[in-house]
Amino acid sequence: MVESLEALLTSLLILLSPLFLALPVSFAWRWWVGIEPEQEHYREKVRRVLDSGIPLTRYRSELDAEARKVHLISDRQARIESDLLHPLRLQHFLLFPSLILWPLVGLFGALITLPMMPVLRLIEWVLIDKRVLSLIARIIQRYTRWEVIGIPRLGDGAKELDKVLASIYRMPITVFLGLFTYLIISYLPMKSSNVLLVSAAVYIVLVSAISVIRAATESSLTFADPTHRRLIPMDTFVEDALGPWVGVGLIFLLSRQLMYGSSIRTGELFHDPIAFSISVLLVLYTATIIGITVEIIFFRTRGIGVREAFQSQMVAEFNPMVYLFTRSRGSLRISPVMPLSEWSEGSENFEFSLNFE
Repeated sequence: MVESLEALLTSLLILLSPLFLALPVSFAWRWWVGIEPEQEHYREKVRRVLDSGIPLTRYRSELDAEARKVHLISDRQARIESDLLHPLRLQHFLLFPSLILWPLVGLFGALITLPMMPVLRLIEWVLIDKRVLSLIARIIQRYTRWEVIGIPRLGDGAKELDKVLASIYRMPITVFLGLFTYLIISYLPMKSSNVLLVSAAVYIVLVSAISVIRAATESSLTFADPTHRRLIPMDTFVEDALGPWVGVGLIFLLSRQLMYGSSIRTGELFHDPIAFSISVLLVLYTATIIGITVEIIFFRTRGIGVREAFQSQMVAEFNPMVYLFTRSRGSLRISPVMPLSEWSEGSENFEFSLNFE
């Protein structure tokens, strides 16, 4: 009994070790982004623009002038803007130890990533080229009676570092999905080695499908719910659909496996809580390397093309309008601008008539 309790406590410490490492990294990140008074001054200026609902591109010259007043370099501007647009939370910093362990988990990541590339292209062909994703969007629209409209993305015109943080910001769901898959497959009656193989195969399919969907919906397309007075960007809709299931599922599966692992499975990997905890960390950091690879190979090379193709399909299906959702002096306003088709043809640019102050 005492030995089993010690093993359980040790396994918990192993699982919590990323948290202990994440806390100092989060403080270091806050310092790296900027905490000096002049940096906070610029942060407040950017926040005022974002709070108004106007994309940063409209006030790019004014923001650059503000930065020069307080002697901020362009790189620091990029950090502050990116931190406001894509704030990193504790779940992001949990993944940072993978950068230290990448020589160990990199090989496993490569073995999974190589077969993932053709699967990604196949799923892109099914969802985008064959218009299956647009069919799903049409079904959602008919079932919910929501309208499909366009709302300009606030991050348009942000400094270049935004692309890096956008990749990091997307990664937790991709990574935790790998761990979620592993824990689900671990309940199947098969050998530990087969559990790893099947988990890798299922994860390849799931992460490929989700990556294509997230790339396609990362645009100005928005669901408008007049009944409940809501605007739901399509990418937010996807995140909200995935996040709770993965997060709650991980907590449930991890706690159940640790408490009842010996009665659920007889394999050595899952019977011993310490070995199981180590395997969880290896899966977590392997999935992190895979997530980085997906960001570099897919989102950077195919992401824009997938997004534009899906947006064109939505234009052909719904002919949505672009609206400005703005706030000024405590009042909210939704203003029609132009059809999304015209906005896309004009490189998603138009003239604003609001003052910076």
